[in-house]
Amino acid sequence: MEPSSLSGLPAGVGEALEAEGVAELYPPQEAAVEAGVTDGESLVAAVPTASGKTLIAELAMLSSVERGGKALYIVPLRALASEKKAEFERWEEFDVTVGVSTGNYDSDGEWLASRDIIVATSEKVDSLVRNGAPWIDDLTCVVSDEVHLVDDSHRGPTLEVTLAKLRKVNPGLQTVALSATVGNADVIADWLDAELVESDWRPIELHTGVHFGNAINFDDGSQREVPVERGEDQT
Repeated sequence: MEPSSLSGLPAGVGEALEAEGVAELYPPQEAAVEAGVTDGESLVAAVPTASGKTLIAELAMLSSVERGGKALYIVPLRALASEKKAEFERWEEFDVTVGVSTGNYDSDGEWLASRDIIVATSEKVDSLVRNGAPWIDDLTCVVSDEVHLVDDSHRGPTLEVTLAKLRKVNPGLQTVALSATVGNADVIADWLDAELVESDWRPIELHTGVHFGNAINFDDGSQREVPVERGEDQT
């Protein structure tokens, strides 16, 4: 499936993805599109690292903005929030504005009302909801990155309650949950009333092996010689 063939995105986005080198969607991304991620359907994507989770989120958010809505991308860490904001800012040439909010938990973040995509930590989103941020009611799409953290004793309760509050305020909210390590994806999908896209596909095949002496012995029975430089230990 070519990005330029996708409907529901801002004009030119599909072609821009192809210019970035995305000639074809990865299988998990294609499955997400078939599950309705660009049509406002909620989705849990449980796929390995580097298999295209972020693009699934971008497709959901950009299509939501194209329909006149507003999207929220929730991350567990402030550093990740800044990283994602910088990544999403490339869509500003398509008139999609991006903002980030991670600090000052007593603020309602009123200035974010003018942004189409907002990146924030779960703690900040919880604060925004409690402080009555006026734009919360306008959200049409929320993405939860690293959703497996709902099982974390420290961050889990805040994330779980925050998602529940957002869905209560916005009954028709599209919720997209992403994780590479979640063990109960079906349970989370049921909780979020979401479609489940679960895959072990990777762009590069991984193999497990043991390095001993001058070779790596892989679990499929194959072997690769790894010459040891003079002076190095053979371990």
